[in-house]
Amino acid sequence: MDVDPDADENFTPNPNSKPKIVMIMGATGSGKSKLAIDLASHFPIEIINADSMQVYQGLDLLTNKIPVQERKGVPHHLLGTISPDIEFTAKEFREHAIPLIDEIWSRNCLPVIVGGTNYYIQALVSQYLLNDFADDLEANCSLDLPGDTTKPDCELEPKGAACDYTHARLENLDPVSANRIHPNDHRKIRQYLNLYESRGVLPSKVFQGNTMEVCYTAWLLCKFIVPSYLVLE
Repeated sequence: MDVDPDADENFTPNPNSKPKIVMIMGATGSGKSKLAIDLASHFPIEIINADSMQVYQGLDLLTNKIPVQERKGVPHHLLGTISPDIEFTAKEFREHAIPLIDEIWSRNCLPVIVGGTNYYIQALVSQYLLNDFADDLEANCSLDLPGDTTKPDCELEPKGAACDYTHARLENLDPVSANRIHPNDHRKIRQYLNLYESRGVLPSKVFQGNTMEVCYTAWLLCKFIVPSYLVLE
């Protein structure tokens, strides 16, 4: 990996550029943590965990947390620090991660975000805040959405027949928002359709009025697992 020209050798950011972060994504067992530790032998880094199971205390083996002896002294954050009694949403991850990134930069180190939870990663690099709106709506049904003058119905799922929570239905209702997510991202599909069913608001309309500035320039590294039968001896 080459050092960015906008940063000095200690990763002090240029005041005219956005801070740089590295994101390592991939499936469980693909070697994300090992790659991050290997980077530490070349650059001064600190690691922020972005795995939605590994953030919780306990269950180290079940969630495949990197053992302390394998961390080689590299600081890890949000790894086994959250009480299992708390639902750690993407919004909360961002609220914890942003101050950590600032602190890591203040120590002239490079923040490396490691994990396979896509909606955690998106919470840091996406300019759209729809997940926050959907989470708040599901929590208290009191959100004021653009152009909405009616009191929300606190029962998100429609009465009567079960809602068809499919990407095809979302694509038919709102092609713009459907194009932004993977057809297998069932969590987000459900959020978007709940928003429409409960408030009659298309998710793409929320995109238009609620964005934030992207705070970082991200280098994204993806680790893949190659099936053994594809490996040539």
